[in-house]
Amino acid sequence: MSTQLKTGSIGTLGAVAMCMAFMGPATSIAFNTQPAVGGAGLNLPLSMTMALVACLLVANTIAGFARKMPTAGFAFTFNTRAFGPTGGMLSGWFLLLGYAMVTPMLFSAIGEFTSEFIDSLTGVSIPWWILSIAYAAVVWFINSRGIAESARAALVFLVVEVGVLLALFVTVLGKGGAEGLTAAPFNPMAGGVGISGLGVGMLWGILYFIGFESAATLGEEAKNPRRTIPRALFAGVIILGVFYVLACYAIVVGFGPHHIGDLAANSSPLTALGQKFWGITWIVALTILASQFANTVAGASAAVRIVFALGRDRILPAAFGRTDRRGIPQLALACYLGFSLLLVLVLGPFIGPLGVYGFAGTMLGVVMVVVYISMNVALTRLYWRDYRSEFSVWRHGVLPVISSLVMLLPLYGQLYPAPAMPNALVPYLALVWLAIGVIYVLALRRKDPVRLTKLAARESIAAHPEPESERPDALDLA
Repeated sequence: MSTQLKTGSIGTLGAVAMCMAFMGPATSIAFNTQPAVGGAGLNLPLSMTMALVACLLVANTIAGFARKMPTAGFAFTFNTRAFGPTGGMLSGWFLLLGYAMVTPMLFSAIGEFTSEFIDSLTGVSIPWWILSIAYAAVVWFINSRGIAESARAALVFLVVEVGVLLALFVTVLGKGGAEGLTAAPFNPMAGGVGISGLGVGMLWGILYFIGFESAATLGEEAKNPRRTIPRALFAGVIILGVFYVLACYAIVVGFGPHHIGDLAANSSPLTALGQKFWGITWIVALTILASQFANTVAGASAAVRIVFALGRDRILPAAFGRTDRRGIPQLALACYLGFSLLLVLVLGPFIGPLGVYGFAGTMLGVVMVVVYISMNVALTRLYWRDYRSEFSVWRHGVLPVISSLVMLLPLYGQLYPAPAMPNALVPYLALVWLAIGVIYVLALRRKDPVRLTKLAARESIAAHPEPESERPDALDLA
């Protein structure tokens, strides 16, 4: 057994495909639009534009770290280098909560959607949970073959979903929508939802993007990671960000600015548009299924690498940090997918599969916003302390501050007014989880301080100077 992932397994295209597939464009649009409209209303495209800007700022932060320390640990490794082992362990612990929600939300959604799709076509009713189990088995098989196989599967499904949806949105806009094209969705005065409404829309808008940061978890498996990872980050956010803004605008005008209530009440806006403008729904439904599947494969891959990194540094059991002869963390994969499926099967009967999706998605969004803010602070600290000659006031100072301030808006929208249950519990459950992490770290400092010292030493290895041949080119936000 080894503690190393297989290096050089994936190139820039594969990394872009994995992070974009994790973002799951069709899945995000199909399932996140309704709660986003519930907050942002007519201003859904404006909230999405704000989310795009916020995620570009975060991409700048993650790229700054990735150029110095390509790693599978993402924020765990980054914050360990910036804040020391205590800060790193708390970051890893909190990140674990967020990524623990990834496949539960996806397994529940894809099981429910597939069940409805089969029933609508054949009249055969298959319980959603049986389909969720079947998908979990397939996802395990693909990911157990390695990151290259996962990337190939993700790329195929990604091309299909983006192509079909782009054709649908062009059709909607080409026909002038339901009531004609208008700039009102980008006018905050026209929406009348206020700062809180825009914040809720932005929180779900950021959830559309969740997954772009997963490119950073490929740092130990990518070719020329200091170039590959920043390129994948920016490419994923920009390409799908523009696509998302276009999608939100097409959906709003497709329903009509005077029928936002109908949009907010519609749990399947994409199929509704397909019926209205194409006269068919099955092709849109298949596209959503393709997206969900690619999203689940890529999401599981990224989450498992977080579990692997935490196991390797013994925050989780050390066995999770071991790989087989092909460099694949098989135990971490099996246990993570097993946990995800168990959570779905336990919560599903009480709040329904889409209730699981909404709860897990809200938890993921809130956790990742906090993680993004922590990395912004960490980037400034790291470059000022360790790379003073490379410190840029704009890139390593101003942009992280702006990013953190922007990220406060969706947190505010989640707290006030309080959402419906069980989503209203999310901030408090996150605080409880963080408190448990603090107790864990304090106990470890008292009983095994050497372990924390070794953690800091191991993570510092990732900060070795980059070879001249791998120095990043001018692909920056600034």
